[in-house]
Amino acid sequence: MATNLEQCPLCGTELSQTKFREIKAKLRAEDDKRADEIASAKATLRQSFQHELRKQLDDQRRSVEKKLREEAAQILEKAISDKGELETKLKDSEVRIAEIESNTKTEIEKAKLLADKKARLEVKRESAAQIRKLQAECDSATKQLDEAKKREAQVREQAKVQAQTEAQKQLLEQRQALEKDRTSALLKQQADFNRDRDSLQKKVKMLEHQLEKKTANELGDGGEVNVFEALRDAFQGDRITRIPKGENGADILHEVQYKGECCGRIVTDSKNRQSWQNVFVSKLRQDKVEADAEHAILATTVFPAGKKELCIESGIVVVSPARVVYITEILRSAMVTMHVKGLSLKERSNKMSQLYFLITSDAYSKKFGEAERLTQDILDLDVQEQKDHRNVWMKRGTLGTRLKNVLREVETDVAAIIEADGEPQTQPFAQRAVAAGAGS
Repeated sequence: MATNLEQCPLCGTELSQTKFREIKAKLRAEDDKRADEIASAKATLRQSFQHELRKQLDDQRRSVEKKLREEAAQILEKAISDKGELETKLKDSEVRIAEIESNTKTEIEKAKLLADKKARLEVKRESAAQIRKLQAECDSATKQLDEAKKREAQVREQAKVQAQTEAQKQLLEQRQALEKDRTSALLKQQADFNRDRDSLQKKVKMLEHQLEKKTANELGDGGEVNVFEALRDAFQGDRITRIPKGENGADILHEVQYKGECCGRIVTDSKNRQSWQNVFVSKLRQDKVEADAEHAILATTVFPAGKKELCIESGIVVVSPARVVYITEILRSAMVTMHVKGLSLKERSNKMSQLYFLITSDAYSKKFGEAERLTQDILDLDVQEQKDHRNVWMKRGTLGTRLKNVLREVETDVAAIIEADGEPQTQPFAQRAVAAGAGS
């Protein structure tokens, strides 16, 4: 005689229809709650990671800029100090030259006075030859004076060239050291940023790969390759192999691994046709049985009439290529959990039926659509972040150019002091800089 009793999905005991529906509704609510919690946790982790990355990049930028400003100030201070030392050396050289000139003139005057005295005392006794001798001595003294002046000019010129060469050498070394430090800091920061950018680009590329939608003409034979590569990249710990063309079976055999043990198999077939054919499902169902697989996924761009994106046909998951990785992740997680709990075949079958019902429900479709929108928002945020970084680099380049101009002005002031004729300027460099700034 027929009864209204049902078996409990948790323990297998017989329950009334009302109790059975209550338990089933409660299980469905718990599954929805867990799905919401997982999605919320993923979003929180992603925002935390992006916030921490931006914070680290800002800290590194501020540290590098502060270091560059401090080093530039030290170099400018050293250049001013070296300029003062060069001025002191130039003054000492001029003093020594003046002393040599004074001593030379004194000796000549003494010689002239002595010659005049001798001439007056012995004018009557000396012959014309002695007078010519004195004249010769006077000419010799004059020649020595001319030679002394030439030596003075040579010493002055050598001192000027030496001071100018030394100043240019020191300025060149300072510029090279500053350029080297700045380049090293920029290269290090660029390398850190490139590593972070490559990591983000890899994640973005994976998300784009999951979300991209291609037509049949675009996919061709490459559709199967894209699905295979996406699965292999997403589940590197599993054993994923392609079935060669011409051999029986689905396109891809996915063996789920957990701590070195096989938790089950998933077969995936990729179809690229202009219209839907029911033979796709019947063939893949046969491949599933032959491969002893728990799940079969058909990645296709065409769907049965009235369906799109995701549906279940005769126990086969029919999904667009963009969602293959995500659906596989859900099925794989369930397989690992049931393997760890050691559930029976009947329990697994019951839970998988519930899981299929969940992923094909309207509520799940809405949540997945929201996830796609959030993913696109993340991609847009990454693009904006790259634009912001380019603006920072442009500002840093402008500051570097201004720093070069300041050093070039210091070099010009030093060269002007060395090459100037006459008395050196006594106005300090800092005062002249302030005066120039006030004038401008």
